[in-house]
Amino acid sequence: MRSMSLQKPVLLTALGCLVLSGCGRLNASADQTPAGSAVSATARRDALSDSSDPEIRFLALLGRVMDTCAPDSSGGTDGVPEPEDLPGAEEASTPRYGPGETPPGTPNEESDIPVPVDDPAPATPSPDSTRQGPVEEVPLTGIDKCMGDEHAQRVREAFENAGTTGYQAMREKLTGLDYPASRIHRMPDRAGAPRARLDLRFMGNQLALEVTLTDGGVLVEPFGAPETEDVNVAEVQRKADDR
Repeated sequence: MRSMSLQKPVLLTALGCLVLSGCGRLNASADQTPAGSAVSATARRDALSDSSDPEIRFLALLGRVMDTCAPDSSGGTDGVPEPEDLPGAEEASTPRYGPGETPPGTPNEESDIPVPVDDPAPATPSPDSTRQGPVEEVPLTGIDKCMGDEHAQRVREAFENAGTTGYQAMREKLTGLDYPASRIHRMPDRAGAPRARLDLRFMGNQLALEVTLTDGGVLVEPFGAPETEDVNVAEVQRKADDR
């Protein structure tokens, strides 16, 4: 199971602010956006990039890459995705109530709080042991594919002609690129070459990278990993594994 140094809601809020170029823009129309707001948003992101927490720096990196891959918008929002399009937004659903019905915990006219009698029983979590067989990679689509290409390009450029040798040096180089050590998983060498996988999954996406050291740099391959907490990217069986 993947672990993070911050609570999940805090990370989601931080990422949402990054993607939206500042929380203050959420309710501002095109002609109401204060002058210089883009500059202040950039300053906030730069501050996150200088954080001592590797997960915060990783969030800033995600925000920059997501900005590059965010689709253009002609609706006057300057390419800003809607909140429901953010990773993890599908987890929050709005309950619907019929006429005369009130949400659980809402007092009625007699100031009593009705107790629902038809609530379904809580779902029993499935134990990890129920997952059997190999975990297959999943296809990357949409923004995941674009972000995979962007991450792969920046990693290739960082390693190009860097003379990096050995797994430890490769790992240190990756952490220097703001990929937290907790997201770097060592893999068996490929034909004697050190290899690692980066877990870039965050709040609903399925992105991972496989990085293999070469004589002149690295070979970087984006691939998809199921977004379930019990799947480690090192366990994912890729279609290329039979090469």
